[in-house]
Formats: sequence, C-alpha cells, structure tokens
Amino acid sequence: MLLEVSELSVSYGEREIVRNVNLSLNEGEVLAIVGESGSGKTTVIRAILGCLPHEGRVSGGKILFEEKNLLENTTVEWCRLCGTKATMVFQDSGSILDPIRRIGSQFIEYIREHSPMTQKEAAKAAEDMLRKMHLPNTENIMKSYPFELSGGMRQRVGVAMAMVFKPRLLLADEPTSALDVTTQAQVVKEMMEICQQDKTAIIIVTHNIGVAAYMSDKLIVMQAGEIVECGRTDDIIAWPQSVYTKELLDAVPQVGGKSYVS
Repeated sequence: MLLEVSELSVSYGEREIVRNVNLSLNEGEVLAIVGESGSGKTTVIRAILGCLPHEGRVSGGKILFEEKNLLENTTVEWCRLCGTKATMVFQDSGSILDPIRRIGSQFIEYIREHSPMTQKEAAKAAEDMLRKMHLPNTENIMKSYPFELSGGMRQRVGVAMAMVFKPRLLLADEPTSALDVTTQAQVVKEMMEICQQDKTAIIIVTHNIGVAAYMSDKLIVMQAGEIVECGRTDDIIAWPQSVYTKELLDAVPQVGGKSYVS
C-alpha cells in the first residue's frame, strides 16, 4: 500500500471541517474526490501534503505514506518529500509562478533545489518534461514570462514541474477547472499519459464527475466534510447508493438524451 489515510479529521481553529476520512491508494492507481465547493475535498489533499493554510491542523487520524506516518514528519523530512516523492498541481499553476522571472529560470532553480543536477542537466530535464506535456517550441517556452503563455500552457508547465522527478504520488487540486473544455481534455490526457508511464498514483480533486469518471479507478464522494460514498468508480457510476451521488450524476449535462459519464 502506497498511501493509507485512517480516520482523518481536520480543524480550523475550534471548528472541525473534515471528519473521519478513510482512503487508500496503491502504486499507479487514480483516486478522484468529488463534491460541491466547501465539501472538504481540497482540505483532505492539503492535509496529506502537510500544507494546510492558516489555522488548519490535523485533529485526528493517521496518514501513512510508504508505511511512515507523515504527521510525525519534521520540517526537514517534509522538504525532502515534497516536490520529489509527492507533489501537487494546483487549479491555476500560473499563480505559483513568479511573474517577473522567465519560465526556464524558475524551472531550473526548482530542479536544482531538489537534486544535484548541474545547470545544463537541469535545463535539459526541464525541456524534456515540457515536450512530454506536448508544449511546442520548448526553447521559446523556457525564455518566456508566465504572462506570455496561455492558461493551458501555464497549466502544462505546472504539471511538468510537478512530474519532473517522477513522484510516487501526485495530488491534483481542480487541475483543469480554469481551462476551456477542449484544453481540459488535452491536459488531462497528457497528465494521465505521463503518470501511467511513471506508475505515479494520483488523487484528483474535482467538482466535475465526468473528469472523475474518465480518470479514476476509485471514487470518493464528499459532502459537508464527510465521505458519503466510496468504491470502484465504475460501480459508483453504474449503481450509486447515496442520494447526493445520484444528484451529482443527474446534474451532468446530456447530449441527445445520453449522459457521457461512463
């Protein structure tokens, strides 16, 4: 078992936001967490990677990654883990890029921060990863500033940076929701291709149950900070048990009377 989360609860101040979440993930598996805004999806994956904001804290449970409880990590251990073995892709990866520095400068610095690569080796690794994300003319991308790229291109850069060290676990927080539908499909496909090649396990947070159905082996449905349904994705899509899950599925747009969640 790569990741096992047991009875996870998260609080902000005195208020408990997430209660008794259980999930598990093997190498190469994809787990999707779906639910409406405020259901606790993002809080769960932020807790796993130790990056809860403000007064957020894990108030109960265990998070075992490679059989080690991450809640016992020191600051040094978190630094060794994040960016290499476990990484995160955010909703708008462009927002984490420095707007006044070129993409190449930031990407190379990121690689060298986490590895002993030389400047030249890091530049080559960065360009190779950008090519894997099907970005055209990678030399120009490396010389560009973030504002010179489209939203889809910036998101591809974010995924490339997250995947450059072939992490064992990728956490993706609404990684395509800021993009148009066509670009969403392209980025999801490219991300899946790379993860399958590297046997990377993924937890993707999304409100789009269609994306979840396409990407995931397992599905968790959250409402008001709790899991209301979990299991194999195909089973939940075909035979939803929770009223809330049925409502999410009913909300998927239909074309010609046919739903394209399958």
